[in-house]
Amino acid sequence: MTEKTVLKRSSNAVQKEVSSYNELYQDSTSIDKRKNQYKTLITNYYSLSTDFYEYGWGQSFHFANRFRGETLAESIQRHESYLTLKMNLKPGDKVLDIGCGVGGPLRRIAYLTGAHITGLTISEYQVQRAKTIGIPANCQFIQGGSFAGYDWCLTDIYDKENPIHNETKRLIEEGDALPELKTTHQLISDLKSVGFTIEENQIIPEGDIPWYQPLKGGDSFFSLNNLRASSIGRWLTRNMVWFMEKTWIAAQGSIETLEILEKAAVGLVRGGESGIFTPYFFFLARKS
Repeated sequence: MTEKTVLKRSSNAVQKEVSSYNELYQDSTSIDKRKNQYKTLITNYYSLSTDFYEYGWGQSFHFANRFRGETLAESIQRHESYLTLKMNLKPGDKVLDIGCGVGGPLRRIAYLTGAHITGLTISEYQVQRAKTIGIPANCQFIQGGSFAGYDWCLTDIYDKENPIHNETKRLIEEGDALPELKTTHQLISDLKSVGFTIEENQIIPEGDIPWYQPLKGGDSFFSLNNLRASSIGRWLTRNMVWFMEKTWIAAQGSIETLEILEKAAVGLVRGGESGIFTPYFFFLARKS
């Protein structure tokens, strides 16, 4: 997150977005309101969080199963390569990346395959960031015949009568701009209801290193990412953002944005450790 990026956001805009976002999570009865205002919810969330995501995670906004000796960046690249292989892409194929973020996976898959890829995101701010970073020339829009992806889902271990499970679910939803987390069965049902035939689906098996490890810290090797995830690193980040906001280097509302993301980290770690949540439920579907 560069100083130039921070200075582009006005304090009034950030404060307004934070306030609007938090209002949609005031109580459990606001689920329908979040669904009805989903465009506003997700647009505000990614306008607020994109710079923090890019600072702490890189340009690919997703998790990956990790193995010993792998860095976070290496595991993410391998995960993207797996998705590329499953889609059997070749030069000249047309691909639509729905929810492309700032275009990290898009750039890698375009580079590996030579396919024409169009990134699609509801966030105007992410489009601006993607253009600033640079989007490959071999990309254009077209509706594809197949739909493959990883989605965030509740597993069969989740018990809707368990208050601890429900609190973990709430933290993930509130910290990650999700109106309501679905189970794997609900996701498959939704895909079928809009005309997709499901060819393959599974929760990707866990590697040697849990997917949520970067959010906990404690890797056996030192890196800047490990420091950021540690308790010391989070303390430093929080105080750095607080200082930047107080001195008007960062937009007012930045510390509140960080608090939203901290809720996400707590919920994701709890969900991963308890097994009630997975960030990589893989599905391969084709239009019927």
